[in-house]
Amino acid sequence: MLAGIVFGLILLLVLGTFAYAFATLPDPSRLDLTGGDIQIFDRNNHLIEQRNAQGVRVIPVELKDISPNLRNATIAVEDRHFYQHHGVDWGRVIKAGIIDVIARRPSQGASTITEQLAKIAILQSPKKTILRKLREAMVATALESKYSKDDILRLYLNSIYYGHHATGVEAAAETYFGKHAKDLTVGEAALLAGLPNGPTYFDPALHEDRALERQAIVLDAMVNSGMITSAQAEQAKNEPLNFVFKENRSSQAPHFVDYVFEQLEATYGPSAVAKGGFSVTTTLDLNLQKAAEQAVAVGQQKLGPLGADNGDFLAMDPKTGQILAMVGSADFLNNDIKGQFNVVTGLRQPGSSFKPYAYEQAFRSRKLTMGNMLDDTSRHFANGQFHDFDYRDMGMITAHQALLLSRNIPALETMQAAGVDNVVNFAHDMGITTPLKSEVTTAIGSSEVRMLDHAVGYGVFANGGMRHDPVSIIEVKDKDGNTLDKPNAPGAKQVISAQEAYLITFILKDYSSQWNLGWNKPFAGKSGTTNNYRDAWMMAYSPNLVIGAWVGHTGPGNQDMNGVYGTMVGSSVLKDFINNGLTQAHFSVETFKRPEGLIDGPPCANNANVSPSSSPSPSPSPSASSTSSEKELYLPGTECKAAPTPSPTPSPSPSNLLSPLPSIVPSGITPSPSPSASSAPTPTPTPKASPSASP
Repeated sequence: MLAGIVFGLILLLVLGTFAYAFATLPDPSRLDLTGGDIQIFDRNNHLIEQRNAQGVRVIPVELKDISPNLRNATIAVEDRHFYQHHGVDWGRVIKAGIIDVIARRPSQGASTITEQLAKIAILQSPKKTILRKLREAMVATALESKYSKDDILRLYLNSIYYGHHATGVEAAAETYFGKHAKDLTVGEAALLAGLPNGPTYFDPALHEDRALERQAIVLDAMVNSGMITSAQAEQAKNEPLNFVFKENRSSQAPHFVDYVFEQLEATYGPSAVAKGGFSVTTTLDLNLQKAAEQAVAVGQQKLGPLGADNGDFLAMDPKTGQILAMVGSADFLNNDIKGQFNVVTGLRQPGSSFKPYAYEQAFRSRKLTMGNMLDDTSRHFANGQFHDFDYRDMGMITAHQALLLSRNIPALETMQAAGVDNVVNFAHDMGITTPLKSEVTTAIGSSEVRMLDHAVGYGVFANGGMRHDPVSIIEVKDKDGNTLDKPNAPGAKQVISAQEAYLITFILKDYSSQWNLGWNKPFAGKSGTTNNYRDAWMMAYSPNLVIGAWVGHTGPGNQDMNGVYGTMVGSSVLKDFINNGLTQAHFSVETFKRPEGLIDGPPCANNANVSPSSSPSPSPSPSASSTSSEKELYLPGTECKAAPTPSPTPSPSPSNLLSPLPSIVPSGITPSPSPSASSAPTPTPTPKASPSASP
């Protein structure tokens, strides 16, 4: 009886859902292909950009004026049984359902072209719900009874959004290739047919590698459907694509808006985003955005003569992960430097700015403390012979000094002491999402990272060990101002303790003064320079702000810069933002507070306070011990006893050894690891000589 009651209630619920969906079904004869605007606002409700989702260019054409190549490509990749079903492909629905059950998440799409047209032209809500899918199927069935298949295909191809403000195949063909839709080649048609699945994600101007991978999928689908031969597909894959990217755009933060659209498409689906008719409140602060753009311009002015023709900037709130400013390139409209490519989300080698992860892992695992001695002497490591740019050896120095002075050899020692794989895993816990090489040179930046991830990692140091992943969207509203969605921010994760996090901050808070960067506000920082000056980084943070900047050469000619170090980014780009931009934006920088539970102590006389099996270097003799009287901080139980009085001839102090220029590993010192693929506008540097571990 109980089972019967439950079954009856479920049946009643299902029938009620069908009844409600049918009762509220829009009239399928009233197709709306005009779409609505999408407005992107900053956190203070200032307009960043307004897009007509259906494009500035909407050029409807007849089916006969659309290349058969594009018609076939679209059917092959979107709905291969388009001419056989009656609006809903139940075979695909069942298959997708089974796969989703196995994967325990929605991983398969089963919408037909007719259903997608129903969603674009009639159904309004961007939210993915079971009720919407039910209504979508009902409208699709109604459309099939009213229009012919060719009419539905024509309406679909004239209403789908292809990116770059282009709706419909004619506008898309003109925007991407500067030609009519009827003149598209197989390769061009396949590329365009792949875009509606993610116009921003597959945008060839931003992610050409993704676009070409998607094109290959479309071409293979055409082969499987018998539309072209394998030979024709291979020829199309090798066909040169001459993009023109004709676009008029007015935006106060174009790279950030593109990033937001990618998040929207991933959350709500490309079709719902293409339909438009909603507004988005984002995390961006336009005051900080303007300050960031000005800082990048200052960097270009000062470092441009040395070959730095491109640069980026990112600002995040470490307490929430909210992106406050994003400048993806020095000039969005400059095609010579691939200006539309967002370097903030691209892969670059970080150089010495990666070092804090290695030192933190060594500290937290009790393999090393900041007061322990490291041997800054040129020597052999796993990948070859290493030394610093100045070819000087500082001898035995503390880990504190080694990180502050950004010495390479001690960083490699630290990596070995902490364990290479331990550091790699720890960096991933801190927020690095890209693969890292299981090599000792990763400590000094030979593995590529995204600045967006790097800022998350530095945010852990800033936020007492708590990680917050990037957030860009606060709220989505419909055209009438009703809230459609307030996306939940990713949950915070306590990666390290506040005491462990402060150990790195205690060292890096003096970076600006050590390297004469000229900052007038309390930021901790770390620079990085890679081999042959390919990449120059400067990362910095306070308790309530993480900032990072990069400069490089992505235009024509040699990709190396002429002696541009990360510290030079700190004394130009970041200096302008910290000293001027933050003041103009009325942003108050919080000061660091030391957490309870740390112990003050002198530098170590030897390394007896760390595990003998992991002692990174031989214990120095008293005459070689550090002469520094600087206070060190220790986790309880790891503190050192005072060092004995040094002999009359101690090792030279950093002040008289430190070169006015930061150190990088010279070219040709270490063997070349295999270069990794990069999605950056120019090849990321292969670590022929390991990327710089110093400023």
